[in-house]
Amino acid sequence: MSLKNTATWWKTWNEVNQLTSNREVVLYGRSEDWIPKTLKKLRNKPSYIIDRNPKYIDTDYKGLSVYLPERLLSIKSALPFVVITSGVYEGIVEILINNGFQPGIDFCCCPEYRDFQLLEDMRNYTQQLIVSCSDYNDKDKSRYSKAGGGIFLYHIGPNTYEKKISGSFRQIVKVKNLFYAIEYVACELFIFDSDFNIIETKPLDDANYCGLEYSEKHDLLILINAGKDTISLYDRETFTLQLRRFFSAKSESGETSLHHLNDVCCYDDQLYVSYFSHSGNWKKGIYDGGVSEFNLLDIEQPPVRLVRDLWKPHSPKIINGDLCYLDSMRGRFYTTNQVIAGEFHGFARGLASDDNFFYIGLSEDMYMSRRFGTTNNIMLNAGFYLFDKETKASRFYPMLDNMNIHDLHVLSKPEINA
Repeated sequence: MSLKNTATWWKTWNEVNQLTSNREVVLYGRSEDWIPKTLKKLRNKPSYIIDRNPKYIDTDYKGLSVYLPERLLSIKSALPFVVITSGVYEGIVEILINNGFQPGIDFCCCPEYRDFQLLEDMRNYTQQLIVSCSDYNDKDKSRYSKAGGGIFLYHIGPNTYEKKISGSFRQIVKVKNLFYAIEYVACELFIFDSDFNIIETKPLDDANYCGLEYSEKHDLLILINAGKDTISLYDRETFTLQLRRFFSAKSESGETSLHHLNDVCCYDDQLYVSYFSHSGNWKKGIYDGGVSEFNLLDIEQPPVRLVRDLWKPHSPKIINGDLCYLDSMRGRFYTTNQVIAGEFHGFARGLASDDNFFYIGLSEDMYMSRRFGTTNNIMLNAGFYLFDKETKASRFYPMLDNMNIHDLHVLSKPEINA
């Protein structure tokens, strides 16, 4: 079945009243909850109620006679419009479709329990995500966690997760049929398959690599160094450096992490990089973070500053043609530079979508004192949200023995459990 109220059998009351203005209306399901609410909203009084429970047959409810489904299903022309007033609507939808009723044209579900349907869809959702965690596995390090860093497989539905590869990992990217991920401590590029078998590791030429992207069009791997503030282009097949540039002339001075470039994404010939400070002054408390655009055809040209005034942003992603990103310290999720699609009470980092829901990673907030007075709640759990942008509904999937989530990658096609 379709998801998240997008199915054609979900209508607003205004749409229902337009569809039934000159048409007979029948209610399917003798519900003492939904029928009274439906009668208050329908302008056209229903003719009767359909129900399969024998004890209701040939009785009246709210002035309407109750009949078996055969009365409705025997109609072959001039079909009435059916409003499903049973919370167990899935089977009724199937029956109506199999008998020639078209969803959204000849029937719909009662708009009153549309929220219930979304809740059920989210509760019964099945999905698999790869989660990268940058925690240290060394107990002497401040960012050590009980579970330790690594590549995790999280299975939504059973709500279980398992560490598949140990390490301190940052961005993940799918390259053809393999996955590439930066191991921050070992300074290596890991290549593994969908069964998490490590195919190869490649040494990196420096510490502090963080961002990783693949340009299929140019067959290039793009690596972002948060310490040197560099963008490096590597041939994917040979892993040989093709070009490297600094973010700015200021970052060429050799001082460490002036801009703190972190994550990256690309679309066609364009490259998008997030950073803590455009001016290079975040260590002085100037958080003029943002996202800038580079042209892969002429990457030596100055970047275009697209988004500004962000507080430690991460996770730029092109999703459905829009540049999406996270204003991490404020916990804000943007789908364009004008639209705050969601707000979360914690440090937001890691973003993915499967076209039904968005997934927003959350890390333990090590800088919570900086948010005092700016929010009414500070979340201190690691994990991620499953988030519906239209309704703002969400479910949180915790990873209580971890501290830092860096990246999320949807692994499987979405499903709803029957």
